[in-house]
Amino acid sequence: MSDVEITDVETHLVANPWKPWVFVRLHTDAGVTGLAEATTHDKPRTVAAAIEEMSDFFVGRDPFDTESLWLEMYRDEWFSKNVINTTVVSAVDMACWDIKGKVLDTPVYDLLGGPVHGKELRAYANGWYTDADGEPEGFARAAERVVDDGYDAMKFDPFGTAWQSMTTEEKNHAVDIVGAVREAVGPDVELLIECHGRFSAAQAVDIAKKLDQFDPAWYEEPCPPDSINSLAEVARKSPIPVVTGERHMTKYDFYELVTRTDIDVFQPDLMNTGGITEGKKIAGLAEADHVDIAPHNPQGPVAGAIYSHFCTSIPNFRIQEMFQTYDEDWVDELLEDPLKVEDGYVQVPEGPGFGIELDMDVVEEHEYTEDAVHTIDLWEDDWEKRADELR
Repeated sequence: MSDVEITDVETHLVANPWKPWVFVRLHTDAGVTGLAEATTHDKPRTVAAAIEEMSDFFVGRDPFDTESLWLEMYRDEWFSKNVINTTVVSAVDMACWDIKGKVLDTPVYDLLGGPVHGKELRAYANGWYTDADGEPEGFARAAERVVDDGYDAMKFDPFGTAWQSMTTEEKNHAVDIVGAVREAVGPDVELLIECHGRFSAAQAVDIAKKLDQFDPAWYEEPCPPDSINSLAEVARKSPIPVVTGERHMTKYDFYELVTRTDIDVFQPDLMNTGGITEGKKIAGLAEADHVDIAPHNPQGPVAGAIYSHFCTSIPNFRIQEMFQTYDEDWVDELLEDPLKVEDGYVQVPEGPGFGIELDMDVVEEHEYTEDAVHTIDLWEDDWEKRADELR
């Protein structure tokens, strides 16, 4: 399709102390480098090794051939649908889209059909309750700061370390947290309740009924993703709209969700589910059933910029997840031109490709080492505080 050829690949592991980021750069013989992200919930070195091991699929290939590259990298790996494989496919795909945009001197969103939603995208805040101490009063204080920062939507998990079920006392405590947040922010701010796949179907429905009085905008991943039957049951019975998708890989999983559940919003993670090429197909599946897309994005500014191009190009975009306001102090320094989030809106970068480049001095300064924490453990006490120091 073009005269450009991929010549090499580099991976860079950055020690965010609660989820290390994996950045990928594809080099070409045209002097253009494509940037992407390959962050999973854990195993950063495993992902980096897999990218190197799978480089025969894409080194020497035309980066404009995104469909054939995707097909071969997915099909030819015998155990296709595992998160390491799909994350490698995702990273290569997104870096190729960045190369396309740079070669053609145009933003990726124009290659994807244009900015349906303009150059500013509504976002919701996550990662804002690290100092809440698990108590209603702490959540309320933190939520007020989020509103002061310009957001009118915020997500949080009030369930501590719950797994499968909760005692009555624990449920009441979670209800008190949500009630305190609602009282603190008023009726016009959207509250997005995160469950992290903690509950059985019956428990999830019971909790949803208790929380409904606070008018949450959604109820996220109430059950583990390995049971679509459970998700379907909760979606049928919950008074709160159910959303899910961050741990579902490729269009094949999302086809099952479309045909077997009444999920209201899908949350594909482009870093893991297959990249932009697959994300557009997932968005199309969802659009055909009038399901919105609100991508999962617990990553940093590279992912945030990539998502902004994707999100503005799909008709059924709902809202973009952002941790950036409440992430590490140096997160904005990772990019030569920082990704801007102002008054709860993400500004879509304007340059060719994704419009971003890594500041390699900052990347090297925060290189992931043996002493760095691998990932946050959502079933460990005080998980929401992330890590006070690398451990």
